[in-house]
Amino acid sequence: MKVGDLVKLKGFNTTDPNEIPHGLISADFGLNKFKVKWLNENIANRWALGPIIGAESLEVINGVDDQSEPV
Repeated sequence: MKVGDLVKLKGFNTTDPNEIPHGLISADFGLNKFKVKWLNENIANRWALGPIIGAESLEVINGVDDQSEPV
């Protein structure tokens, strides 16, 4: 996982997709801890999610490439 990745809370395979907390990783603290900016604060609050969460609780939806463009 990298800064800028779109993530969701892991373990919601059969739940309505609109009820799953989605967020963007905004910082990597090391030791598999990330700061996540939740895209829907109401749903994140319902699941009692703070901004700092472990990698074991997250699943990457869309990763960010870190390939630089040729000059």
